Amino acid sequence: MEFHFVKASPCRNTTVFVEDNVSVFVRARLARYLMNDEVLAAEQVGFLVPPLSEVSALRVEMAGDEFCGNASLALGALAVMRGLRATGTPFFVECSGSESPLRVSAESVAPGRWRGTVELSPKARILEIKLSSAGVTYHGAIVELPGICHFCIESEPFSQETYDALLKQLTKHIVSDAYGIIPYRENGNKEFSICPYVAVPAAKSFVFEQACGSGSFALGLWLARIRGLTQLDVLQSGGTIHVEIGERSSISEEVYFPCAGKFFADEILLRDASGK
Repeated sequence: MEFHFVKASPCRNTTVFVEDNVSVFVRARLARYLMNDEVLAAEQVGFLVPPLSEVSALRVEMAGDEFCGNASLALGALAVMRGLRATGTPFFVECSGSESPLRVSAESVAPGRWRGTVELSPKARILEIKLSSAGVTYHGAIVELPGICHFCIESEPFSQETYDALLKQLTKHIVSDAYGIIPYRENGNKEFSICPYVAVPAAKSFVFEQACGSGSFALGLWLARIRGLTQLDVLQSGGTIHVEIGERSSISEEVYFPCAGKFFADEILLRDASGK
């Protein structure tokens, strides 16, 4: 079967937007297919559907029905690129996991490249907690956002085994659509580095993301609480995400659209459990 897509790269957190109607029962399976290096090598997949609100330009539903800050920001840039909204003027988009539309804006910086901003609610449940792995105790904070939660801890990046162990512990404390392990270190001058590991259980996805928007925002909320920071730059392998915490809390970064077109999937891949 033939499908249409557009690929976005917000700080290299490669995100494929599927533009055709796809049953919710097979989205996770199709997403895993598109994340394959042989296909579209995406870190995550979202499905474009009609917005629920008249004020919104576009809506994306992620493969595990989770929330994604980077996908929301990229969606805003896509709306401007397609002429649905004006450049530099705030408007609204929707993302799964968020109960209300999100205020976004985007400006062109080069052909196919945009600087985007998405405003996020600073209302989050923050819980200081200790998680253990292989006899070692890690003291950090769970930052629970709508549709995703993150464990932020001041540390160098972990081994794969430690990431997985901490993730397993995190899922025992919080029920969420998605989870992130966010080790961070301070570089100075309000710059921090992270190496985010994100899991979406419904999509059976476990990814070292090159950039994590919600993880960067979660870190910003945590540092605002313990350090009083209102602005910070979060450096990760894909680039830098700027975080602001305040009256209008937000993340901003560059988005690149490398390609768009068609992909092909076997019909058997798109059958749900009933065989339809």
